[in-house]
Amino acid sequence: MAEATGIMRNVRQDGLGQEESFEIKRSDSMLKSLNDISGYLKIGGSLVGFITLLGASIGLMNIMMVSVTERTREIGVRKALGATKKQIRQQFLIEAIVVCLLGGVLGVILGILMGNGIASMLGNSSFFVPWFWVVVGLMVCIIVGLISGYYPAHQASKLDPIDSLRYE
Repeated sequence: MAEATGIMRNVRQDGLGQEESFEIKRSDSMLKSLNDISGYLKIGGSLVGFITLLGASIGLMNIMMVSVTERTREIGVRKALGATKKQIRQQFLIEAIVVCLLGGVLGVILGILMGNGIASMLGNSSFFVPWFWVVVGLMVCIIVGLISGYYPAHQASKLDPIDSLRYE
């Protein structure tokens, strides 16, 4: 640092008692600044992702509640034929999980396509697919499907078969 400062003072023609007219930054201090900025970006991205996930789960719950309402008669017929509460609950939970997984798989496919597209535009033909995070993302889809679908599934399983058969 001292040698670089001396060379730069000579190049910039700074006198001995004069203040330096330049600034020297070390790469480790720039790395620390970059890490600080990327940390804030990670926190912001995680917050945006969480809010988006929360909105999507509320939307899925709403869709499943509408599905239960529209299929009340079907639920009544199934219960009249001997379906248990557990079977009705499983049906709606599986539907919610399948909807979430379809969205997750579509997101993974689009992410891989976009990653390959950007890699080819940059002239780099290789694109690394983080399979661990793909699996984690799909597991999150399953968990969101379970959480969002449980209340509608529970409501469907509690329906009275006689009232359900009368419903139009």
